[in-house]
Amino acid sequence: MFIEEQIQNLHRRIKNIEQNPRPEYLKSNKLMYEIELEDLLHANEAWQEGKPFAWLGHITGGLTKALGFEPNIAGGNRVIDAQRFWDLLVSKFGFPEHSCDQAMMMLALPLSGEVPLPRLVVGSRVPCDPERFAPMALAKYAGALFFELSKLTSNDYEGLSFCAEQLGELVEFTEKSIPGIKYDEAKLIELLELDQQAANFIHETYELRKRVPCPLSPQDCFRIGGPRPGHSHNPTRALEYCRMYRDELFERAEKGIGGVPEEKLRIAWMATAPFGRSTFDLLSKKGVSMVWFHYGIAAHSYGVINSRFGDSLYGKKLTPLEETARASMWTTNTWGGTSEEWVNPLVDICRDLKVDAVVDFLQVGCITTKNLKRITAQRLREELNIPTLDLEGRQRFNSEAGLIEMNKKLEDFLDLCIANKK
Repeated sequence: MFIEEQIQNLHRRIKNIEQNPRPEYLKSNKLMYEIELEDLLHANEAWQEGKPFAWLGHITGGLTKALGFEPNIAGGNRVIDAQRFWDLLVSKFGFPEHSCDQAMMMLALPLSGEVPLPRLVVGSRVPCDPERFAPMALAKYAGALFFELSKLTSNDYEGLSFCAEQLGELVEFTEKSIPGIKYDEAKLIELLELDQQAANFIHETYELRKRVPCPLSPQDCFRIGGPRPGHSHNPTRALEYCRMYRDELFERAEKGIGGVPEEKLRIAWMATAPFGRSTFDLLSKKGVSMVWFHYGIAAHSYGVINSRFGDSLYGKKLTPLEETARASMWTTNTWGGTSEEWVNPLVDICRDLKVDAVVDFLQVGCITTKNLKRITAQRLREELNIPTLDLEGRQRFNSEAGLIEMNKKLEDFLDLCIANKK
């Protein structure tokens, strides 16, 4: 069963860190895995007790808890035997085989019966078809209440209030539709305040990415922020992780400790990446620092977009639901809008962090990324004279031969970039 497998796997990870620490990885990773384990144990207990779960997608876990739900545990990032869940979707439910690993895995896990089925599912109107339609399918097969959010193509107050109005409708809709659900605004405010403190810690680390060497290892760069108070069973411990993460990065930067043995090249990586360590180990071996992972919420998470908050940005005090919309990064999610929203922050960040090259990971089934690849590469070349590698693959279903071929293509590109930099 998935939950038991994840609990055992997390115990192994924590033990491995204790017994075989790797100096290039952050020490705070141990606390991150401990929090994941604690959250999973709590979720399993809540499931056995029959407590209601909800999948709110992009919306901060604070609203989930304020409505009286347990946050979903079907993110899928830690799935070990992904093939059996994928086979279930394809053979039993008839979903397409060549689709996005991540979005479809979030559907496969609940439908497998190995994690709790949600009572409420919130989807998002985004250009990514699997990400939009997977929540719809989950709600249909789970018999859950469904609500879809949309956004304007702006992150000003008009865009924020548009999202907040929909969240108000979601609260009213949920209270009327599910017996026993009662919105607790005081709880939401408490968690929003903790989430804001955590966000401030994470924002402070962006400037450290400009350091040479960059203090982050490629694998640590691939993680965006780690546990957050609003989603975690123990909010205070999640806040402590964010503080520890910040302090550790500052300490490494001050001591000149890099995430790779000898930094020869600085790259940005886009969209997603193959799971497992082989690609990240290759980057470390070649002396390649990954200084930026360009993902939907990354630019907001590190303060590049809307780095100011509340009164200073919108000229007024935000309501709790407006603050939820802002904290959820839905209006500033670069994945959920126009091509300019995706490419513009990337160009600015690559310029700011002195990036030498970009890897655009084109996952099988990701129509959105593939449609943007020409625009992305052209803008980077014309404005910054930065080369882009189109690297095709999958998150979970790369064969050993396919992964070797993909890493060889990546290595050839890195060698060329390093040679041209000298």
